[in-house]
Amino acid sequence: MRAAVYSGTRNLYPGMVTAAKSLVHNSNVEEVFFLIEDDKFPEELPSQIKTINVSGQGFFQKTGANFKTSFTYMSLLRVCYTKLFPDIDKILQLDVDTVVVDDISDLWDIDLKNKWFAAVEETHSTYKPFGPKYYNIGVAMFNLDQIRKDQVDEKLIHYLNTVTTPYIDQDAWNRYGIGKDVKLPSRYNESIVTAYSETPAIVHYAGFKDWQNSDRVPRREYLKKYRDMTWKEALNGKGNDRGSNI
Repeated sequence: MRAAVYSGTRNLYPGMVTAAKSLVHNSNVEEVFFLIEDDKFPEELPSQIKTINVSGQGFFQKTGANFKTSFTYMSLLRVCYTKLFPDIDKILQLDVDTVVVDDISDLWDIDLKNKWFAAVEETHSTYKPFGPKYYNIGVAMFNLDQIRKDQVDEKLIHYLNTVTTPYIDQDAWNRYGIGKDVKLPSRYNESIVTAYSETPAIVHYAGFKDWQNSDRVPRREYLKKYRDMTWKEALNGKGNDRGSNI
């Protein structure tokens, strides 16, 4: 199954909707999961979008090293996909401040044999705490099957419960995943910390705190396009045989 996942607290729900519309319009993704903190999402969603209330999660305690930071606890849960999705072997993770602007269906066909994830390297950042390579995990394809085989999820959970780290799940994957990585071209995660692309496929508004409303963000036209698009219009994209089911 071609699956993808977003996560966010209530203040991030509007961005999540815009991001997911762009994804279904520009890929052949079959199911999209929203990890949220409510039993019911505040607006109607098409049947392809599944919501999961993770507010009662038991992997990370409020006294843990990274539970109370500038990031939400949702960031912690992004090392727990093998547990949250036990029947899925591969999943595409996207930050809510991303917009897919070109067909990315080929991401699910990447060869991840014996690897844990594929992502874009942060070439425009000086933050390199674990060596010369550091990946931005705001867009990442995870090989959950291999992660299960290597039994790495418990190690990552323990790390984030005990070691304070600036970028939460991203630091955890970079701390343990180098050597189990596949480097993606920058077009799959264009941002101020990765690299500019002449032909972007995913625009990531990383580093812009109020990306949904700020006039300063680059490629703002994509935000407006998918914010204004209806779900019916969004589903009439690359996978136009799916119908809206809404």
